[in-house]
Amino acid sequence: MPVTCKIRCLPTEEATLNLAKRIEAAGCSLLTVHGRTREHKKTDTNSANWYIIKRIKETLFIPVIANGGIATYEDCIRCLEMTGCDGVMTSEAILEYPAIFDNRQIYDLDMLTLDYLEMVRKYPGEADLKCIRSHVHKFLHTGLKEHANLRERLSGS
Repeated sequence: MPVTCKIRCLPTEEATLNLAKRIEAAGCSLLTVHGRTREHKKTDTNSANWYIIKRIKETLFIPVIANGGIATYEDCIRCLEMTGCDGVMTSEAILEYPAIFDNRQIYDLDMLTLDYLEMVRKYPGEADLKCIRSHVHKFLHTGLKEHANLRERLSGS
């Protein structure tokens, strides 16, 4: 069975690279590397150290997924080109715009929100109300401009 791991950068690049090597040697078959340290969580969400991710990718023999600093489709492409990684992942950005990996068109967030709610209805029990509210709240961060009060109402404010 494949073993996947996810790490954040440590305070130094040397320590981060050594950790990645040890994880691979322990049997990890795919590594996701977040390009920020734990201390940067929630305080510095725009920058990520793609250079250390690139060094890890060049050093390891297993697939490496880059994480951090991905806000747009263009960021996905730039990160892949810069790091040479096998893929990218994002968290906040995909919650605010679920079609981030599809550059064929610009999607209307109102429609994406309605599509999401239709999937919730179609697959009951897959997500609890807290999760659904959280997702819709994120969608409304950039969508439903003409209904800005919905985001506040959704959060119970």
